[in-house]
Amino acid sequence: MKAARCALALLIVLGLGSSSCGATRAIGASASDWSAYRATRVSSSLEGRLAAAARYLERYPQGTFASDVRAWFSEAEPVYFDVKRQSAAGLHAYLATLSRGPHAADARDTLRRFEARAPLDGDGLDATALRADARIAAAAATRAEAHREIMAYTFAFLDPGAFTRPLTEAKADLVTRWSLRLPPPVCGIDDAAPNGGARRCAKILELPYLVSTGEGTDERQATVEITLVQDARGRPREVTIGGPDLFVRLEEIMSGRAITTGDGAGRAAGVSRAVEIVRRAFASRVSDAAGCKKRVQPPDVLALECGGVRAVVRAALDTTDDDRIILGPPRSAE
Repeated sequence: MKAARCALALLIVLGLGSSSCGATRAIGASASDWSAYRATRVSSSLEGRLAAAARYLERYPQGTFASDVRAWFSEAEPVYFDVKRQSAAGLHAYLATLSRGPHAADARDTLRRFEARAPLDGDGLDATALRADARIAAAAATRAEAHREIMAYTFAFLDPGAFTRPLTEAKADLVTRWSLRLPPPVCGIDDAAPNGGARRCAKILELPYLVSTGEGTDERQATVEITLVQDARGRPREVTIGGPDLFVRLEEIMSGRAITTGDGAGRAAGVSRAVEIVRRAFASRVSDAAGCKKRVQPPDVLALECGGVRAVVRAALDTTDDDRIILGPPRSAE
């Protein structure tokens, strides 16, 4: 056991290590491949790196960085399980991190034996309930992180000044989040861009989170594409925050409740959630005046415009389209 803990400590220190050709290979990787790989390297905890590595190998078994990730995961996961198998709390931590991990079945079997032997903790409290509370808290933390990431971009661009000057002259928090935080934006010239745009940039976020299914927790992911259109002077003309079933993902993140495919009520709740999120953010960052609300036509479900900013919530009409939050200058300024 002591040797296992020492090995685990070494893995925490080393993380994924370094790759001399990683930067070179990143140039040829897709944005989603690189984003998923990045999570395996920069997560703040060993659990985060293990979970990210498992997700990467599941989604990109032949990915640009698959050999590096697989080599580290095959070494780290057995050591992590060997340490965590010593207690019920540790087994819960393993399953919260790697619900479909190589030792998930062993973890569940061992956990059932632990719970059968010791239903109460030293204070006479229901230990199973306490562990359930811990799992609920851990799941809530994953959703809070996903929510923060989406809202950070929404708030950063809900600023009248963001659309009146080149992006390079924007507020520091906006420049840092868009230009310096990974994944880097991928840009190109686009003469067909809307609103007088001449250049289009995009970055893809992959935000994992956990939801309650009634029988435990399930892994989910919000895939969010943020697209920025700039004019010839570098001024933002339109920002789109969108993704497949994005509004359903927002509802899951906020409520913690799993929504199944084809759940019409869940979809409606997601659209309402997106409207409320944007309405509140607009009121906080721009204005809450009644005159800001404008008439809409489907597929738009909300339009706000005043104070130098326009915000639109656009719901996908079918599964081939994305839900979108669209931000930009007033129409008169386009």
